[in-house]
Amino acid sequence: MSERDDPGLRRVAPEIRLDTALRPRPLALTAPTAGTVPRRTLLTGLTGVAAFAMTMGVSTALRMPSGPPSVPGPVARHLDLIVAHTGETFSDVFAEGDRYDTPKLARLSKLLRDYQNGEVKPIDPALFDLMARIQSHVGQPLRVLSGYRSWRTNRFMYLVGMDVAEHSQHVAAKAVDFTVPGIPAAKLGEIARRSDAGGVGVYRSGFVHVDTASMRDWTG
Repeated sequence: MSERDDPGLRRVAPEIRLDTALRPRPLALTAPTAGTVPRRTLLTGLTGVAAFAMTMGVSTALRMPSGPPSVPGPVARHLDLIVAHTGETFSDVFAEGDRYDTPKLARLSKLLRDYQNGEVKPIDPALFDLMARIQSHVGQPLRVLSGYRSWRTNRFMYLVGMDVAEHSQHVAAKAVDFTVPGIPAAKLGEIARRSDAGGVGVYRSGFVHVDTASMRDWTG
């Protein structure tokens, strides 16, 4: 017979000692299981990460520039020229970036005038840019033999059989003939082609013709 079937049976509660029940129990100190991190270790690690982040932040701030990044200025273009027939020279900056120095261009145009009759015509600024690129490769002054030629001068030279084109780019103020002491004309021609010249003529007498017209190559 079970307890439930016999009403005569009574459940007797177990004896509980009050002093034992109210006594505080110590916290169980158990080793962490696999995959868990002790709370003290976790707090210590987080504190270290925060300190490292603050240190890196300060270090990065110290390395950052205090102002806007510097922007390189426009590139200055310089020419060194000697005119063979007059002995005149030019050694100066004639442009910076896309800005040309107008008085310097006027000086250069006068320097490359028709030396036969003194006629001056504004030279194509792109020709001076080309000459500056060539000079950056040779590292010494260009010795100018002929710059601008008036139609009258060019016509006379053509009729007497001189080695000039009837419709020369010199007349358009877009061409120059020059030499560089110690550098063969063939080498100067190669440099001119690498410098994006339009027309390049290499002459047996030792000079080179360059112009800013369409791309052409010839020997004379």
